[in-house]
Amino acid sequence: MKKGLTTNGFVAVVAATVIAFTSAVASQPVISKNPSIDWKKAEANYIVALSSDNLGIRQSAATYVAEYQLKGAVEPLIQLLKTDKAESMRMAAALALVSFDNGTARAALEEAALYDGSDKVSKFCQALLEASPNKFSALE
Repeated sequence: MKKGLTTNGFVAVVAATVIAFTSAVASQPVISKNPSIDWKKAEANYIVALSSDNLGIRQSAATYVAEYQLKGAVEPLIQLLKTDKAESMRMAAALALVSFDNGTARAALEEAALYDGSDKVSKFCQALLEASPNKFSALE
């Protein structure tokens, strides 16, 4: 008997995660509706958090960057996807990047799907791309 998820099971889990994540992001208020928050400062703080030594802080920051659609953090997320040692962080960065309608983010996910050193991360990125084929602009 095999241990773990089959490829179809894995893709189903990823698809469900993407749907739940994008639904949650879509249901959030647009950041411009809350004028009391200094979003430039918040974005800067989340970018700093993305470079924390603490994995949990980095993953949490990636989630909030996606939730609040902080476009200035796309490049730091791409760098995490390319270079972070932790598979779970690269997967969190990929999940955050899929929430942006951004050709650069899509290119980074496509690259990770093909070349990430972890089969797990590669398959995750591929599943994200397949689960949301119309999410990204082909060109930015």
